[in-house]
Amino acid sequence: MSPVPLTVRSPGLVLALLLACAMGCAMGDSEAPFIHGGGPDAACTVDQDCADPSLFFCNTALSRCEAACRSDDDCSVRRRGQQHAILDCELQSLGCRCDANRCVPALCTGDDACEEGEVCRDGTCGQPLPEDLATVCRVVPERVVAPVGTSVRFEAWVSDAKGQAVVLGEGITWKAVTALVTGTGAGPSATFTLASPGAEAEAVEARVGKATCRARITVLPPHVDPEQLRVLVTDALTGYPVKGASVLVSDTLGQTLAREATDAVGVAVVAARGEVGVSVFHEDFGYLTLAHYDVKGSRDLRLPLRRNPADRVGGVRSVFNNFAPVGSGGALALGFTGLSVPGLASEAAPGQVMGPERPVDLKLGGATRRFQVPDNLWVFGLGVLAQPDITAPGIAGVCDARLLDVAEPEEAMRTGACGTRSAWALTAQVPSGELPAGMMDPGTDPLLLLARALPQSGRFSSSIIRDVQFTLRSPGGGEAVRTTPVTHDFRQVPLGFPFVVRVPALPLLREGYPERALVLGTVAVPGRGLVPLGLGAAVNANPSDPLTDTQPGLLTPGFVRVRMAPAHHGLEGQPYRLLALASSGPLTGEVPAGAATSAVFAPLDAPRFDPEGTQPVTFSDAFLSVPEGSRYNPDLLPWHGLLPREWRLDATVPLATVVRTTFTNAAGRRWTVVMDGRRAVSGVRLPVPPSGLEDRTFQGDTEGSRASLSVEALRVTTDEGISLGAPALAESGGLSPEALAEATRSMSTLHQGRPQVLWVDPGEGASLTRGATVRVRVDGFRVGPALTDDGGVLLSVRGGGPGCDGLWLSSDLASRSGEVALTLPTTCSGAEVVLAASLVDGLHLPLRPAVTAVRTVRVP
Repeated sequence: MSPVPLTVRSPGLVLALLLACAMGCAMGDSEAPFIHGGGPDAACTVDQDCADPSLFFCNTALSRCEAACRSDDDCSVRRRGQQHAILDCELQSLGCRCDANRCVPALCTGDDACEEGEVCRDGTCGQPLPEDLATVCRVVPERVVAPVGTSVRFEAWVSDAKGQAVVLGEGITWKAVTALVTGTGAGPSATFTLASPGAEAEAVEARVGKATCRARITVLPPHVDPEQLRVLVTDALTGYPVKGASVLVSDTLGQTLAREATDAVGVAVVAARGEVGVSVFHEDFGYLTLAHYDVKGSRDLRLPLRRNPADRVGGVRSVFNNFAPVGSGGALALGFTGLSVPGLASEAAPGQVMGPERPVDLKLGGATRRFQVPDNLWVFGLGVLAQPDITAPGIAGVCDARLLDVAEPEEAMRTGACGTRSAWALTAQVPSGELPAGMMDPGTDPLLLLARALPQSGRFSSSIIRDVQFTLRSPGGGEAVRTTPVTHDFRQVPLGFPFVVRVPALPLLREGYPERALVLGTVAVPGRGLVPLGLGAAVNANPSDPLTDTQPGLLTPGFVRVRMAPAHHGLEGQPYRLLALASSGPLTGEVPAGAATSAVFAPLDAPRFDPEGTQPVTFSDAFLSVPEGSRYNPDLLPWHGLLPREWRLDATVPLATVVRTTFTNAAGRRWTVVMDGRRAVSGVRLPVPPSGLEDRTFQGDTEGSRASLSVEALRVTTDEGISLGAPALAESGGLSPEALAEATRSMSTLHQGRPQVLWVDPGEGASLTRGATVRVRVDGFRVGPALTDDGGVLLSVRGGGPGCDGLWLSSDLASRSGEVALTLPTTCSGAEVVLAASLVDGLHLPLRPAVTAVRTVRVP
């Protein structure tokens, strides 16, 4: 009999499985450094069988002796002598490090770690590349529309004839080619000032080797009219102006005061006085409202829009090569892939980051365990056959004529039909005999396994392809989605920097402390987005309190082990950023109603080699509390203290400078409202969208259901620590994805979802016994009797005999999973009994619009 798969949907599965399999295991045959002089005896059963137990250990999984160490000095020829010298270490200019008791080649993080005249590329020191290797370059950003006086920093992305990324520290020169801008420079980046108003023109030029590239600039004149707002609307991910967007100014009651359409430059000038709301509507983009704007400011706003995430699909198709040889026992190979995400991850739809889930059955030692993994996780071994490729979704951006199937790049960029992002992968390959004990046990949380898997090893690798272009097409229509093929080197650069991070005190997330903290090491790539280079995790279970559990080898709680690669393969010189995320519940798939997270960000000078955590990396900011108590009245009449179309937050979030609330309808189209953090408790009346445009506060179904709702609180500051609110960001261009992500120090999110009631039992047409208990599940609505709760469930019964017809039952008690049980009276029976479960407020009044689910059953 074949074993029965056990389905597991444990929190953090993808990251945890990848990490747990990679971090607690020894090196395999192919990863053991070459020993000068022939090496130790191949066979062993204990350490004493090896030539020198102080320099070697017996890898019992492979029954062979391998080089061992306790300090970096144990890897040198000075300590090991000529007979046992490690050739790989002696050939390295940086020598070797002792990483998890194994000698591994040391990696660099910057040119200052190398000898004079050498540069750090792909983690190793070497001679700089010749300038004439550069054949293609692109300026980022390549299109700018902004007011006169604006300063813009430009980067030059350089490639060779094969399209491979090239990083040159010297040989790149910059100049202004029109009077629109002033500035000059040398090196990978340069800053120019928009000096003179003028129409779009090629104004900034970078020259390197055989390549020349330019950026197109439009400079707007000063805005001086005291009774009008100038609003510039651009595509947030390409810089193109958005023509034909409707810019609407509303008063504090949500009534429209003025409305204008943007011109070819993306500009609309509208009349405004006092405190107003400024909204931008376009059917191809997410709506954006800036609430509580006082025209005493500059009256010159820049509002970038992001495209509707589900309107176009596409991305890359990844395959892997350069695997380590596998012994007779087999191995588990994992490759977690994706494309860089511009701005804050919350600004992208979940399907643009992870993709859908699929089941994977792993077999080991006679046991089979089923895992749910996202489509962008490649798995091979333990009974799983290698997939031919893995698809990773992409987000729209820029492209050029080198992209196949795109005859007109300008048109493709204007319509969101293409993009260029950095493809990344985190990989691990582990012999089956070295997998962590308990991995296949039912109920074992892989994240907990990860936290206990010691010691860390260098089995993780990072793979980067900096510039990958792809097409995006409308879904459906019978045409297959075309994806760009990319090949990842499974062992491109090791995650060779283990260090320890001190995580700030965890916040309360609704009803308790978060279950886990994830730490992500990234590099911020201009024009591409955030690229992960490493990660770590800790659980918060014993006890559940503000500090993560103490990890093995560390003495106190609140510290997390992290392993990270240096910036490589074209990302050298870009800023590192560390992110800590506190969360509970699932990390993949659809975000459930009630899910709350809090994140804190910090710049990182460079990854450090500090496996013992003698100098932990710290965050200067604290986690923000969750923005609870958000309410919206979509009705035309007042409801529970809310005026028609009013959204309000019950309490301010301490330290938050910006609050964003986002409505998302069934088609994935959004309406985001942004305001100062302190004004969220004042509420905002949303205007009615212009005629012909959908109201995205509704789901878009025939029942008129509410759209899904999420709320974010952000702490945004300058480098000097000066707080930045929503108006200041809108006036300075700080709402653009890269600028906002760079200035955000911490953020918290609550996904409220939308009020729903769904039948659990019975099914449609089922037969019930008299006095049966029926159950419904409630999402996006807090069932309970307290003032902070939303209300309860009212069950109306129609049909049947006198004991049924007109019966009303109610309950304000729900299980932790949101299930509500109601028991029918024994006097109720009938051939067609209609059960209608509705959500009601604390006064037992139905919600508006009504939220109801109906079942027809038989009660003999």
